Amino acid sequence: MRTRAGFLFMPNNYNKPVLTVDQQIDLLASRGLSIPDKDKARHYLQFINYYRLSSYTISFEQIIDGKRNHQFKTGVTFDNILALYDFDRHLRILVMDAIERVEVAVRTQICLALAVTYNDSHWHLRRNLFKPEFNYNAFIKKCTEEQQNSKERFVLHYKNTYTQPELVPSWMTTELLPMGTWSTVYKNLENRSDKKRVSDVFKLSPVDLESWLHALTYIRNLCAHHSRIWNRHFTIRPKQISEYVKYLTPNTTFAAQATMMHLLLKIISPDSKWSTRLYELIKSHNFINPARMGFIPGWEKDIFWAISN
Repeated sequence: MRTRAGFLFMPNNYNKPVLTVDQQIDLLASRGLSIPDKDKARHYLQFINYYRLSSYTISFEQIIDGKRNHQFKTGVTFDNILALYDFDRHLRILVMDAIERVEVAVRTQICLALAVTYNDSHWHLRRNLFKPEFNYNAFIKKCTEEQQNSKERFVLHYKNTYTQPELVPSWMTTELLPMGTWSTVYKNLENRSDKKRVSDVFKLSPVDLESWLHALTYIRNLCAHHSRIWNRHFTIRPKQISEYVKYLTPNTTFAAQATMMHLLLKIISPDSKWSTRLYELIKSHNFINPARMGFIPGWEKDIFWAISN
């Protein structure tokens, strides 16, 4: 079979065997993993997919000539892997806590800026406010579907009280649409002045805020799907702004994502201790190397992070 690139590709059938939990334990043990309590390992493997857990084993494996040989380093135990898995779970919870505040703030500002500017409760129904290439019909369809499926009292009240417009006002719509949709809405606003009214609140340029919303949507979706974010190489990257380029470089790391959230939280919630909680989470798991997450040595002492002891 020839691919688009012109290379010959011979298709292979997937033939890896199905393994029972006990066989999974035996496989891990055969690779040098210490499993002193097999009952405990059996319990966790019944509730955590082996394939999911395997993504946390990589950092514990031997690397020979730059390649994994699927053998564990000496002394690595099943508990080590569980501890790393647990750390990543708590990290996702912490990230979602930050993103919740950012998401609510951003969609509030978009709605407020446009509603006040155009003195229109239903500004989102004005096609001319969006770029020609924006899939406006899909957006309205999304609004309609979310409203129809909603059991919120404010939606039911609107439907029982008003006949026109059929769709609820923008400030109600903000409560129905996910962050990804609002990121797309912001990106596709036609007038730069509309974008700037929103971005000014967050002390960013419209281009920067657009990029950051895209990146935040990506990490939010990773967390929502319980994906690994510890030492992940993030493919959707926040734009590096000159004032904070030191903390956003490289922008493929978790540290860059944390920088973005920290800066936004300082505006939304000046008394937030999110960065301190992040530091305490990392510190409480002393096997975690912050450098693998993109943090520079001594990052916790940098005044930028405002970590309180």
